[in-house]
Amino acid sequence: MNAPLTEMLPSGASCGLHDVEATFTCTRCGDFGCAECLFSSVKDRQVCATCAAKGLGEPIPWERRKELGNLRSFWLTAKLAMTQPARFFRTPTTHDNIGAALMHGVLSVTVGLLLSYAIAGVMVALTGGAFAAIGNEATQPLGAILGTYGCAMIGLSPILALMAGPANALFGQVVAAACAHGVLAVAKKAKGSFEDTLRVCSYSNAPYLLTFVPVLGSFSWFWVVGIEVIGLREVHRTGTDWAAVAAIGYRLAFTLVIVGGYAVVLFGFLAMAPSPPPP
Repeated sequence: MNAPLTEMLPSGASCGLHDVEATFTCTRCGDFGCAECLFSSVKDRQVCATCAAKGLGEPIPWERRKELGNLRSFWLTAKLAMTQPARFFRTPTTHDNIGAALMHGVLSVTVGLLLSYAIAGVMVALTGGAFAAIGNEATQPLGAILGTYGCAMIGLSPILALMAGPANALFGQVVAAACAHGVLAVAKKAKGSFEDTLRVCSYSNAPYLLTFVPVLGSFSWFWVVGIEVIGLREVHRTGTDWAAVAAIGYRLAFTLVIVGGYAVVLFGFLAMAPSPPPP
């Protein structure tokens, strides 16, 4: 953590809660605070403990990995992001390095893919076992094929997840943050930094951990977008309407561009197709 800056404080400024000299200005409420009041000392984003209490009141678990352990802090962070996103994103970061947040988002996607491939492999293998158990000469070869394929999926699931997960997740987080922050900046609604937006888009990937769960996994994308809307609203202190525009607008635009591109190609082929001969 960086030391709090005092250069921008007016001469003689005192803490709003304690009768001592102020050492920082809270970037959320604007009050002067002392070292005892300081929650986050990240450069240009100092936040007092009073404002932090509106969130979790303590650093998020992923920023306390040394205290909680990697596995526990990873799951607790994902759980908080999924179930209490407003409180989660109201909590100021105590780290000036965005790498930890990016790592959590990448791990959420990668672990979710690994479990999805593994569960799919188990289901295929069980289906193959069921066909083989029937004992019919026609179904036994199919059962053997499915069983072999399922076992291969289980064994290769870590490799498949590592091939597809990290790069796609990292690229997606950066693009999502750039687009969302761009919308808010153009609309003059961005009260936080780009790093704050990137932090939101990274931790919002938490529901992808559950993509392997039947039915629930199908809705993980919508869950991610919902968390992103709440996160953008909290870190930029803007309305839900603008947060939704920032999170959904660029996705809708990309979808329309892709659909429009396919439509142009389709109509182009239809226009080039020879006319049917006259009867």
